[in-house]
Amino acid sequence: MKIVYQGKTEETDVATVDAFLASHGVGSGVIVEYNGEIIADVASRTMALEEGSELNVYRIVSGG
Repeated sequence: MKIVYQGKTEETDVATVDAFLASHGVGSGVIVEYNGEIIADVASRTMALEEGSELNVYRIVSGG
């Protein structure tokens, strides 16, 4: 299936948001946006990916 990840179309065989993120080396400590909605907890990442889904990952960086 094709999804949009970080603004680019990708082909994937994985079934869940969590599996897709793991396949891209994305672990915890990030904010995940799935189809325009922020996924509030890690457990919600088990939701199924669907054809044409949009997925964005944001890392919070702070410093002084």
